[in-house]
Amino acid sequence: MRILNWNIEWMNRWFIGNGEVAFRDKHEPSGIRDVDDLCRRVASVIDALNPDVLTIQEGPSDRAEMLLFSDQYLVRADNTPRFEVFGGIDGRSQKIYILMKKEGALLDAVLANDTLTQGLAEPFETDIDGTLELIDYKFTRGPVVVAGKRATGEDVRIISLHSKSKFVHQGEDLWNNPDKRGEFIAAAVKNRRRISAEGFRLRSYLDQVAQESPDTEVIVTGDFNDGPGVDYFEQRYLTHNITDILLGSTFRPSLLFKHAFLDSIPEEKAYTAVFMTS
Repeated sequence: MRILNWNIEWMNRWFIGNGEVAFRDKHEPSGIRDVDDLCRRVASVIDALNPDVLTIQEGPSDRAEMLLFSDQYLVRADNTPRFEVFGGIDGRSQKIYILMKKEGALLDAVLANDTLTQGLAEPFETDIDGTLELIDYKFTRGPVVVAGKRATGEDVRIISLHSKSKFVHQGEDLWNNPDKRGEFIAAAVKNRRRISAEGFRLRSYLDQVAQESPDTEVIVTGDFNDGPGVDYFEQRYLTHNITDILLGSTFRPSLLFKHAFLDSIPEEKAYTAVFMTS
């Protein structure tokens, strides 16, 4: 089974929006010179990689818009849709989708609706401000969970997460101003506490899935707003590396997850973005 995860970035800008399910014209102000050309280029990458499962972050607000893209650009030789579209449930203008290739390696795919999965939409207690007071908190964008079966009969569950962004508005200016740096640090740490909270909540769900359905193959994908190793804030302000949270605890080795590819590539190629500092 081939899985492709892609944060396509602000797909909302491809569409007119406001209830009208249509692509923008190339002359409309969206920051994109030619929407059709962009759609074709994105589709060509997907065609070349030919995934059985395509998980997308920053998808459009309206599920009908994702269906429009899929039905118009992700098609088979006979011009019929190649994928079945799931998701678009939560996340305002940056929604998560899981697209399953029809007659692909994963069969009988459905949006998981069991009680355990429904619970991911419920608030949970956490302290995101460092005040030591617990508040009700929810995922910034609720994870999308799809269940299906391999051709050999094994149950599979695909989970896609797009955690809270680390982005701080005007962050560079705040950081470079000694009088304002504290504002940047406070916002950055709060963002990371939110990411940690989402990681721990999803890991709790994964533990429960593993206990209730030990024979189910579970695959977690997405944009975790994280990377290999420990960053500046994780070292100094004691926030968490969300990937480490999701992989599990060494005290429960039978429930540890394995990273899909990190151990098979050189360390210097483990990063998709490198930020240089002067």
